[in-house]
Amino acid sequence: MIPATREEVWVALRNPDILQECIEGCEEMTALDTNEYEALVRVKLGPVRAKFRSIIRMLNVVAPESYTLAVNARGGNAGFGIGQAQISLIPDESGTTLSYEVTGTVSGKLAQLGSRLFLSVANKMASSFFTKFCARWDTPQSA
Repeated sequence: MIPATREEVWVALRNPDILQECIEGCEEMTALDTNEYEALVRVKLGPVRAKFRSIIRMLNVVAPESYTLAVNARGGNAGFGIGQAQISLIPDESGTTLSYEVTGTVSGKLAQLGSRLFLSVANKMASSFFTKFCARWDTPQSA
């Protein structure tokens, strides 16, 4: 439960500075368009460490209720990953409930490590993102 209105949470989920702050290993986050971002993220997947240049798109947008987050991440020799997260914001008298479900696939060296490891890391990164994102409302925010 996030102690903020659904509209406030919606706006924060579309702010590149907040996204960069909440994505573990994110070195850059740039808005390319209203529903499209480019990110540079440093990731460790088992023995493989790589920088991933990612294009992040918000699809099936139903403002301020839900969207599908589609991620296409390229890590050079490490390979690439494609993932999706279905995000829903449900208003409540105490604030907003944020729910998500993540899926994805990989290729290249990442696939050699196994899709289980990748999905485990992807789920960990998603969980870390949403934990950091929700924690933003636990402390006073500057204007």
